Amino acid sequence: MRLQRQFTGQKITLDTSNLIASGGEGRIFPVVEDSSLVAKIYHKPTEEDADKLTVMFNNPPQTLTVMPGVTAIAWPVDLLCTPDNKRKIVGFLMPSVTRSLPIHTFYTPKTRRERKPLFNYLYLHRTARNLVASVTDLHASGYVIGDVNESNILVSDTALVTLVDTDSFQVRDPDTKTVYRCPVGKAEFTPPELQGQTFRDRDRTPEHDRFGLAVLIFQLLMEGTHPFSGVYKGSGDPPAIETRIKAGHFVYGNNRVPYKPMPLAPSFEILHPKLQELFLRCFQDGHTNPKARPDARTWLLTLIEAEENLLTCDKYSQHRYGRHLNTCPWCERTSKLGGRDPFPSREAVQQGLHLQPLKPKRKRRSTVRLASPLRSAQSLIPTNAIQPQTTVRQAVTSSRSRYRPRTRTISNGLSPQIQSLMLNLIQGAILGGIWGVACSSAIMAIMFGFFRGTGGILGGMFVGTIWGAFFGVSISMFLPPPRGLNRWKAFIVGSFCGAMIAAAISGILFGALTGEMVVGQTLLWGAFLGLIWGSIWCVFKPPLSLPTTGGVRGLTGAVSGSVWGAVLGSITGAVLAIAAVLWSEWQVQMSLTLSPKLVSQMLVMAMVAAGLGALGGILSGATFGSIGGVPPLPLSMKMVGTKGAIVGGIWGNFLGAIAGAAVGAIAAVIFPDFLSSTSGEAMPMFLGAMVVSAGVGAVWGTISGIVWGALGQF
Repeated sequence: MRLQRQFTGQKITLDTSNLIASGGEGRIFPVVEDSSLVAKIYHKPTEEDADKLTVMFNNPPQTLTVMPGVTAIAWPVDLLCTPDNKRKIVGFLMPSVTRSLPIHTFYTPKTRRERKPLFNYLYLHRTARNLVASVTDLHASGYVIGDVNESNILVSDTALVTLVDTDSFQVRDPDTKTVYRCPVGKAEFTPPELQGQTFRDRDRTPEHDRFGLAVLIFQLLMEGTHPFSGVYKGSGDPPAIETRIKAGHFVYGNNRVPYKPMPLAPSFEILHPKLQELFLRCFQDGHTNPKARPDARTWLLTLIEAEENLLTCDKYSQHRYGRHLNTCPWCERTSKLGGRDPFPSREAVQQGLHLQPLKPKRKRRSTVRLASPLRSAQSLIPTNAIQPQTTVRQAVTSSRSRYRPRTRTISNGLSPQIQSLMLNLIQGAILGGIWGVACSSAIMAIMFGFFRGTGGILGGMFVGTIWGAFFGVSISMFLPPPRGLNRWKAFIVGSFCGAMIAAAISGILFGALTGEMVVGQTLLWGAFLGLIWGSIWCVFKPPLSLPTTGGVRGLTGAVSGSVWGAVLGSITGAVLAIAAVLWSEWQVQMSLTLSPKLVSQMLVMAMVAAGLGALGGILSGATFGSIGGVPPLPLSMKMVGTKGAIVGGIWGNFLGAIAGAAVGAIAAVIFPDFLSSTSGEAMPMFLGAMVVSAGVGAVWGTISGIVWGALGQF
């Protein structure tokens, strides 16, 4: 079958003799010219399908890949159309991914024992953590999964997660506000307010996804047990699972329900206490108030904490359990299951002991009816399970990344961590130095152009603005979203970049032609400041950022970049100022004596430089964050101690710098005589007041944030 890519125009061939998978909507085939791609072709393609796919292609989630070759969210790479003049959209392309299985393979004890016996409780926590990270990205980008279920989530041996069947997601066109609904759903993962509803008539919300997400997390950490499955204690036939969900009969909640936990289900207490609280919020409080359900980011932070609190059993290294427990629950569960270990050792797996059948027990008659149409702890794989050879995933961009559980490696040279640190340090120093020279020359050129009336510089900036706008719009015509920008964004970004590039070039040429000493000093200072800035940024990236794949952009990126820029700028400025004062003192005295005068001078200079660095960092971070992307902001779950102090200090620094600059600006306008004894220099006095006040605010805010964060009030 010959088809054509919609956005590149390339013609491709599908190997229709090698069907990968087939479903109710379409079939999936490999691409002959590129083995890394597969194509989904609809049985009955419609114009609505084409419109929906186009919106998805133009507006991808912020992060799609975990690392090169590993996809987090399967997303259309390109649309496929017929090669004739009609160019009808019939499907889409996506990267091919192998070596992954549906998530129920890992949380169902029987299938995990048979296919992935060494996938222990730590890996199950990591799987849940990676899952919610992907859902966080989707919701942040305005998408809703809708059909949350165990077949649309694939997991690798290293707990990396991929969301598939993305063309069934609910999509909202950001331009026309048209909503392309998700018409399907599975009862076991559908929230109570949607049970019995026709999905084609309902707009889904993130609160609906949160219910299904919580069910999957519960099953991952509770040996496949559904939160609404249990032994029915009433009379008559046990209610169906959708009836239980609609009635809010969470078996492990505080409310009285006509069920008791399944006999082979683990105890609810094996979960980290904060995870227990979140499940109660979702299934109990969220029954009547969907907004009470924890969002994906809240799950992410709590799962990170729960994973960090896992201990290794003294008897069996494959047993991991929470620090809040006194004994290993998996040892007790092994005894309860007649010697069958839910997380067998490597030796047992190598000898095949984990697959030995249980010893037969006497059958006892019972009139008690067990729950549910769900998979229990011993259920079989469904007949329609996706096999690893037939899994389909899509590829495309990066992370701030889903993490693999740690493994030990042996190296003859430097460790990978040291190599990575050195590489980031060198890369950051080079890029930062170049950026520092470019920024300092541009700023210096703008100042010379406006304050000295240097026409050549202003003319160069004007020409650069025109050419930048022209190239930005031209590129957007040949490189549409998601790789490019839309026309207006490309025009604005191109104009700004053109003006800055022209200013940087004009500044360097101006200094070379006129011999201005200040130009050389400015460039050296900019290179030094940029070198340090870039090194810090690339090494730390920065600390405490959330484990999602890739950075955030746009307005969110601008805010995130501003926060990180304020922190790094104020710290860098203060350190450099203190170093400059000490170096000056050394050159004059040839010795260093910390006299009260020297200390006072260092504090004043550090305060001024911190304010200048904070304001400059906010502007630079906002620019970089909106265009290039930055790590997400560090959030807290009422952290205490060291982590709370760090997070509080970061936020306190940013807010303090902003507040200080605002106060300084207001004071400069209201009390000009008080702040400056000279007249006719309103602008320098105004800027000076802002810089000094920003430095004071940054220092004050950092200290206050550290105190509040350490005490858990942040």
